[in-house]
Amino acid sequence: MEIRPYLTFKGECQEAIELYQDAFDIKTPEIMRFGDMPPNPDMEIPESMNKWVLQAALPFGDNFIRLSDTFGDFNDAPSERVSVVFEGSKEEVEKAFQVLSQDGTVQMPLEATFFSPAYGTLVDKFGIKWNFAASEE
Repeated sequence: MEIRPYLTFKGECQEAIELYQDAFDIKTPEIMRFGDMPPNPDMEIPESMNKWVLQAALPFGDNFIRLSDTFGDFNDAPSERVSVVFEGSKEEVEKAFQVLSQDGTVQMPLEATFFSPAYGTLVDKFGIKWNFAASEE
């Protein structure tokens, strides 16, 4: 059994993927777009949304997170009840925190704690809450 975070956006998923790739030094995921869907008379996709991300999986070592764009009444209220935890070396955590804090809101600055040499939290520019925890070296 596996559990994975699933992040949804309203047209900014591609931009989020690129930001997360830069922050975490990860390879390009396979991306399926709304324009790749077979025709469905019950679900008409506006042409302006053809490039939106229908489904993507962003790899993190042996794990991954799923991401997509949504439309309609879905995803209208950002929530802090769900967050993503990034655990890595102090250097990996510092880099990712620095990249995602740009245009984001730092809630707890990255600092040494009793349980981690570098721990902090922020909300990125897309409203996604991130926790960062460096491993003991």
